Amino acid sequence: MMEPTLFLKNLWYFALPGSELKSGKLVQRKILGEPIVFGRDASGKPFALRDNCPHRGVPLSEGTFDGETIQCCYHGWRFDCAGACREIPALADAKLNLSKIRAFAYPCREMHGTVWVYIPENKLNGHGGPAALPDLLIPEDETFLHVDRFLIEGDIDQATIGLIDPAHVNFVHRSWFWRSQKSAKLKEKEFEPFDLGFRMKRHRPSENTKGYSILRGRISTEISFQLPGHRFEHIQVGEKDSVVSITLLTPVDETTTELNHFVYSSLPWIKYLWWPLVRLGRAFICQDVKVFRKLKKGLESHPKVMLVGDPDAQARWYFELKKQWKLAQDTQTDFVNPLSPATLRWVT
Repeated sequence: MMEPTLFLKNLWYFALPGSELKSGKLVQRKILGEPIVFGRDASGKPFALRDNCPHRGVPLSEGTFDGETIQCCYHGWRFDCAGACREIPALADAKLNLSKIRAFAYPCREMHGTVWVYIPENKLNGHGGPAALPDLLIPEDETFLHVDRFLIEGDIDQATIGLIDPAHVNFVHRSWFWRSQKSAKLKEKEFEPFDLGFRMKRHRPSENTKGYSILRGRISTEISFQLPGHRFEHIQVGEKDSVVSITLLTPVDETTTELNHFVYSSLPWIKYLWWPLVRLGRAFICQDVKVFRKLKKGLESHPKVMLVGDPDAQARWYFELKKQWKLAQDTQTDFVNPLSPATLRWVT
């Protein structure tokens, strides 16, 4: 029997907003427990290197960066933005081919103001990464507005289950600006397999969700989830306008997950309500963060837990998708989505 895995490899993970990656500066992140240093090369293209000097393991992020090369703070070894060693100051042997000494370079891409990194399973046997990054659902020349970053005290599995769980909304997000407990209604939604996950088919938003009430005209929404932990909501407003909300989960390590929330809208008047909407969005996500702190306390005693009925179906699907992805990587075969179309019913 295949052992369950916490982290999925050979996938793209969100790293940081592009606005945080300034020219001539280095930014350190831990992703899936791996220390990674990010920067921009002379042309402005982002790069990502293992944040350890191959010599003695000192973090490269502790060194200096002149926009073209990083110099380690310990012995002055210098590396270019592709990870190749360019100089060892103390070395007297001029015949040594320094380019064979490398800091591991992760595939790194920037799109719509977001920076992504590809985490390979095997760093010694190629790491080209897939050609396609996640589809962020907005026009090619547009960028997202970053709402905020939050640290969740839980692993990627717990964070993802919380992200796609419909049953907690009426209790965790009970508030004047979203829903009250008295507004709970029976919901019936149609789902279908989609790419590396599943999606709730396009439908009219629930009447008991106040967050949609500021949008006028014909409104429909489509919500999807994709491995390793990405939730997308595309709201169609009338014939030509849209609002896109994406929540991206990135595992920091086995006990912490980073959540980033981005929003895009083609509606011109949204900019006048932007800061009030950001505050409401932060308040909404902070409610999740608080309940995760409580969940952490409960899980410290390693209780038996369960997934029950339609409200927990999406969580079961997530674990099925993880299992199939890991199997495909282990057997070096194409990923086959194991899910089937389904209609789910719950009260919220």
